[in-house]
Amino acid sequence: MKAQTTIDLALLRRRLAPLLQRWERQAKRIDALSLRERAILFLSIVAVLALLFDSFVLAPQSARAKLRSNAQAQQAAEISKLREQFISASGSGGTPAEQLQVQLESARNERQRLDSELRQASAVNPAEGLSALLQRVLAQQPGLVLERLTLLDDTPVSLPSASASASAAGNAALPSMPGMSWQGVELQLQGSYRDTQRYVQALERELPALRWGEMRLSSSGPNEVPRLLARIYLLKVQP
Repeated sequence: MKAQTTIDLALLRRRLAPLLQRWERQAKRIDALSLRERAILFLSIVAVLALLFDSFVLAPQSARAKLRSNAQAQQAAEISKLREQFISASGSGGTPAEQLQVQLESARNERQRLDSELRQASAVNPAEGLSALLQRVLAQQPGLVLERLTLLDDTPVSLPSASASASAAGNAALPSMPGMSWQGVELQLQGSYRDTQRYVQALERELPALRWGEMRLSSSGPNEVPRLLARIYLLKVQP
């Protein structure tokens, strides 16, 4: 059997009595108001409820809707930008053959520029040869005496990539770079070590592309003036 719960109505009335009294007082105050005052009170209550509804219900929904709208607009702008870039690239890029032609033309121009710079860096003044230039620089060093100056045969410039395979092949001829060769001079001069050093430095300043071959500084005795025997090479590029 289920137990029945009894409610003490007297106790409940005593606890609710203060609340009922306040409610009756407020009801009497409202009843005492005029019709205009009742309308103002009703409108005030409606305004407060509307404000609460807007703050806790409508405002969060509006913020979420605005965020979704901004995200959609940003995505649409990005898609439009990508479409314009694709159309621009498709219109100006040309066919693969045209793009390859442009790259080949750019590489050809770059090669011509490098060849021109190489000629300017390695070429000797046309008015004087390499031997004349060596003698002119030597004349600026009064402490040195030129004993011998011999022109060497031009040596072809070998391809670096083919050097290893050619050496492994024995006496096979090394492939050379067309239009380029080493112009060589062997000179022997006499003078002090300090004057010789100044002469070498002057040559390197005059010709930055200068390359030194065999170089030997010797003296037959402690009181003998040293002699320098050196081979000098300069890259020569045919026009």
